[in-house]
Amino acid sequence: MKRALVLAGGGSKGAYEVGFVKALHELGIDYQIVTGTSIGALNGCLLAQQDYSAMENLWNTMSIKSVFAGDFHEDFSIDLDSVLNQSHLYISFFKSYLKEKGADITPLKKIIRNLLNEDQLLNSPIDFGLCTVHFPSLKPLFITKNEMEKEYIFDYLISSASCFPVFPIHSFKGESFIDGGYYDNVPIDLAFDMGADEVIVVDMHEGVTHKYYLNRPHVIYTTPYLDLGTFMDFSRESLDRNQRIGYQTAMKYFGDYGGVKYTFKPFDTPLFNEFYKEILYLERYVRTLTRSDTESHLYDKFIESHKNEPLKEKDYLYIVLDWLAEIMNRDPSYVYNFDLFTTDLLDFYKEYIDKNYQMISFRSFDDVVHSLQDMSKKGVIGRLLHGLLYPEKGSVDIGKLMTVFPKELAMAKLLFMLYNEKRLK
Repeated sequence: MKRALVLAGGGSKGAYEVGFVKALHELGIDYQIVTGTSIGALNGCLLAQQDYSAMENLWNTMSIKSVFAGDFHEDFSIDLDSVLNQSHLYISFFKSYLKEKGADITPLKKIIRNLLNEDQLLNSPIDFGLCTVHFPSLKPLFITKNEMEKEYIFDYLISSASCFPVFPIHSFKGESFIDGGYYDNVPIDLAFDMGADEVIVVDMHEGVTHKYYLNRPHVIYTTPYLDLGTFMDFSRESLDRNQRIGYQTAMKYFGDYGGVKYTFKPFDTPLFNEFYKEILYLERYVRTLTRSDTESHLYDKFIESHKNEPLKEKDYLYIVLDWLAEIMNRDPSYVYNFDLFTTDLLDFYKEYIDKNYQMISFRSFDDVVHSLQDMSKKGVIGRLLHGLLYPEKGSVDIGKLMTVFPKELAMAKLLFMLYNEKRLK
């Protein structure tokens, strides 16, 4: 069986692919074909050369000075807000831009020239292909390493990554080319045309580029659950962050890491099943109250948080942990220990766990309206948690609030279950 690795384009987001491939290598997942567009083609070439260490070193030392000629600050990035707010930093960039009809990418060309080993690539057992686009016809060119003349392999790589108008149009052999992303930023079709029986897709967009390949046999279509930032952000902080996210994403798809948006080290708990049953109960109860047979608003929240993809039993717990982590403003680019995370979580809500907490009445709709005027989301969840812990106080009518705060009630219910589990240990 031939397995292909398909690498998307995305400029500086290519650091994500380094982390992703690192996880694949650690897990012993191999591939016989690599296809890529733009930065995916450059990364893919190094993988086809079987030179992962060079790829990792490239991104660990990458900076804006590795890409563009000029005197730039290390945190220089190209996005509209930066240009408008720090225009004085961009003068030298745009002077060279006008002269070259695109940015002067001499440093990047030198790096690629030094890393490319044509003989190593051509003799490698891993096949390689890329996508670029003819200019000005915009006709795509899909080409494999065996179809490239040896002396022009470098030019095909530059062509695939010539993200015009930021990068200049690349010309050779009397033809001109621009970035392959203008036609196919995620060349899955090329991988199948090259004989792949199975493909692992590394799409770097939160939204799926080729939706028609989702949930297909022999297509493992992966996407990050976090925004990877702008395509020209070469700050060290962003590159390191995206490497972490790539590694975590692959470990969640293929390894034993858990989570949806946030990532957790392997753990097991009966709460996976118990909490899922609780969610089913809440949904049934809401449908009874509203006398509706349609899917509940709570289900819509879960499926939205899972990118409209099918949910597994564990995902319900993971998604609510995501919601709670966001309220605590925790960094989603790190890996968390479940026990330490839940201890931190309960500590965050400790004032509401205290039996002596003074609750404002939550029994009528008017109570809710008046209370919301000075209540944060944490406050809503905390008061619901307090009501679940101390029903004898009668300050919260959970039944009435199910249709008003279904998402917050799900979070409070998980906190309630976590508290009881820790108390019984």
